[in-house]
Amino acid sequence: MLTAAGTAAAGFIVWGADPRRQRYGVLLLPGISLAAGLLAWIVLQFSGTSASLDYAWLTWAVPVAVGPAAAIAAALVVVPPRSARDNTELNRILKL
Repeated sequence: MLTAAGTAAAGFIVWGADPRRQRYGVLLLPGISLAAGLLAWIVLQFSGTSASLDYAWLTWAVPVAVGPAAAIAAALVVVPPRSARDNTELNRILKL
């Protein structure tokens, strides 16, 4: 539960820090962050990391680091092509 809240909050922080956030919805980056973080949590749970007392901290630390990294990567990969397509379409519409 704490992992999910942390990754979603980090996704909102990444969304708030992105100057191009008008180009996509408010839930895109937090959703990507949450999905990546929970996927990392599931992988760590099934790998047996939480059973060992020496590595139990990884089940909450790694997802909180993976989530924002995925959100930042998505902001860098998804937004520029979408912005270019939106600008092209807007110019096409305005020329009519």
